[in-house]
Amino acid sequence: MKKIWKWFLLTLELGKFKITFSVTVTTTVGYLLAPTPWKGILIWPVAGILLIGLSSAALNQVQDSVIDAKMKRTRSRPIPSGRVSKKQAGYLVSVYLIAGISILYFKTNLTATLLGISAYVWYNGIYTYLKRVSPIAVIPGAVIGGVPPAVGWAAAGGNILDPYIIAICVFMVIWQIPHFWLLLFLYGDDYHNAGLPSLIKIISTRSLQLLTSLGIVLTILSAFAIVYFGYYESLTAYIITSVFSFILLVLSFGLITNAKNLKYKKIFISINIYSVSILILNLTFGTIGR
Repeated sequence: MKKIWKWFLLTLELGKFKITFSVTVTTTVGYLLAPTPWKGILIWPVAGILLIGLSSAALNQVQDSVIDAKMKRTRSRPIPSGRVSKKQAGYLVSVYLIAGISILYFKTNLTATLLGISAYVWYNGIYTYLKRVSPIAVIPGAVIGGVPPAVGWAAAGGNILDPYIIAICVFMVIWQIPHFWLLLFLYGDDYHNAGLPSLIKIISTRSLQLLTSLGIVLTILSAFAIVYFGYYESLTAYIITSVFSFILLVLSFGLITNAKNLKYKKIFISINIYSVSILILNLTFGTIGR
């Protein structure tokens, strides 16, 4: 029994469960916000996108196993550490993918299924290889983050051309860019040592600080776009968004002023909290007036 449990935990680690789980959260948000009277059962789109996400992450670990072995942050992952072979990982990738696509197709609808498949192809077929040759691959790579809310929305019967879900997806795309650039300040040398083109090695630290600041500002503007297109009728929603945004600006202001002993990790945590707060705000106020 202990061996089965150990293997189960290993499969979750291979699928980067902690990261993949966050994908199901945004899928849930999209599902709950869809303005449809009958939405079916939430578990199906969540389970489908979770399994596809686990498959995508596991395949990514197969694809990046050589690179992961060169980086301190990733060398302890299942494949480079020798705990799982590429062949074993390949079997798991197939099982997760087939199960995930089947659930979306048979239990939700074709639109949600195609969105899930497109995210998989974009991440594993394009972004994974693009990041090896381009230091700005994070920008097209961030597109993947906007898909899960759309999957949930579509699974609930919502129109994916609705300005509200488009605004949510745009927000989920934009905030990931400064999020990743902040990681470069923390682990830039690790990426460089692994042979990956790192923006921090191409432009000055000051330039990357300003780019990250711009990304944070665009993230905040996209958050207000959600408030606008979400048909919020409550002044409270605007006030809370303003407060959240002001706090993020204050905490990240050192990027603009080039402050000494800048705490990049603190800013990194702040923008993560900000993104979660905006999603919670949507669940609280997003259906008002719809």
